[in-house]
Amino acid sequence: MSHEFWYLSRAAGFTAYLALFASMALGMMITTRAAARTGRQQLVFDMHRFTAILALALSLFHVYVLLGDQYFSFSVWQLSLPFASSYRTPPTALGVISLYAMSIVVASFYVRKYIGQRAWRAIHFITFAMYASVTLHGITAGTDTVQTWAKLIYLSTGAIVLALIAYRIQHHAPTSPAYTPRARDARGSARTQVSGAAVRRAGHPR
Repeated sequence: MSHEFWYLSRAAGFTAYLALFASMALGMMITTRAAARTGRQQLVFDMHRFTAILALALSLFHVYVLLGDQYFSFSVWQLSLPFASSYRTPPTALGVISLYAMSIVVASFYVRKYIGQRAWRAIHFITFAMYASVTLHGITAGTDTVQTWAKLIYLSTGAIVLALIAYRIQHHAPTSPAYTPRARDARGSARTQVSGAAVRRAGHPR
C-alpha cells in the first residue's frame, strides 16, 4: 500500500508550522521600538500577513491531502470536525480547532477596515493560544516527534517565541502602530501639506 499522501501531509504540516512561526515572530516585531526606528513597519506587516496566509494554505493541504490516503481512509467530516476522527482523537481535534482559529485570524486581515483596529488586534491575540495549540498538536499527534530534528524544531521555535514575547513587553512602542492604512494616509497628507506650504513660502514676495 502506498503512503505518499501520508508523507505529503507530514511534510506540509512541518512547513506550515514554520510559516506560522515566522508569522508570529514578524507580528510581534511590528510594534516594537526597533521596528519603529527602522521605519519598516509596513514591510514587516506585509510579510507577517503573507506568512500567515501561507501557513493557512499549507495547513489546509496538510489536512485534506489525507483524503487520498488509503490506509486510514479518512472522510471529509473526520478531517473537518473536532473529535470526529478515531486517530489520536484529542490531539487531532486540537489541530482542527487550531485550523479554524487560524482561518479567523487570516480572514481578519480582509475585514479590518470594517471591524476597526481595536477589534482586529483583539482577534490577533488568539494567535498566542493558537500557536501553543498547534505546537501541542504537532508534538502529540505527529509521527515524527521522536526524531531529533523534530524536537529541535519545536524547542528552538518555542524558545524564540518566548524570547520575542519578553522583548515585545519590554520594548513595545508607546505610540499607535504606524503600519495602519489610516496612519499611512495621514502621513501622506501631512507631507503634501508641508510641501505645499514650502512652495507657497518660496514664491511669496518678501
